[in-house]
Amino acid sequence: MRSRTKYTKSDKRVVLRTWQSIGHYSFMLVPLMFPAFELFYKLSGKTAVNTFSISAQLIFVLVSIVIGYLKWRELSYYQLEESRSDNEFENAVLTSANKLNWRIDILDENKVEAIRYNAWKSRDSQLIRIERQKDRILINSIIEPGFFSVPDFFGINRKNRNIFFHYYYQSDKVENLNERVIQTLRNEEEDIENEPEWSFKNTLKRIIAYLFCLSFLSLGIAIWNSDGISFLVVFLCLLGVSYIVFDIYVIWTKKNNASS
Repeated sequence: MRSRTKYTKSDKRVVLRTWQSIGHYSFMLVPLMFPAFELFYKLSGKTAVNTFSISAQLIFVLVSIVIGYLKWRELSYYQLEESRSDNEFENAVLTSANKLNWRIDILDENKVEAIRYNAWKSRDSQLIRIERQKDRILINSIIEPGFFSVPDFFGINRKNRNIFFHYYYQSDKVENLNERVIQTLRNEEEDIENEPEWSFKNTLKRIIAYLFCLSFLSLGIAIWNSDGISFLVVFLCLLGVSYIVFDIYVIWTKKNNASS
């Protein structure tokens, strides 16, 4: 869903504190773990269990750079050059919050801060900032800065922007906009509750997450076979297993709830 009036990228960007910046870009280190472990083995004079070609190492570096670009792009604000009254602005914010399950922390006539938690039960909550100026509105949606802030692989930040701009644009054209959206959500609630656990979207998310988990698990087992048990081995294995176990638990819980 996108506003009929085209919005543009603003020059304004989110400014993060030092530790927030470290957490924001930390996911760049994930692809670099594999060449880093191989470098560790070579510097320590040991034979690497799995060696990577120069081409493979360049791919790891390239993936890290792409992730860094995605995280850098998240910090941009986007703007729509439309003005609205105080009531229309508030109505657009509340409608977006109901549609996307935002938790609004700050709402005044010129500023909004809200948090959106992903319904997929993952850590990638979004921090939404909205600034209202005389003749335009600006919004930024970013994966909430913190330890191991994941990239926006599925366009959830763009969804926050698009839907807010859509309702902001419609706020002076549609009466009772918030009430209409609430009623629509009530009608859709049953369909959402019964969404197949193995839909295309959910299956794609799981495949990507499982690949990361199995990579950590395989690396931990490889180091275990080479050097024996260590804290690093335990950490990598737990990292690889924890999400899979949690996801199986969620599926099992939903199945039991559906049958009861």
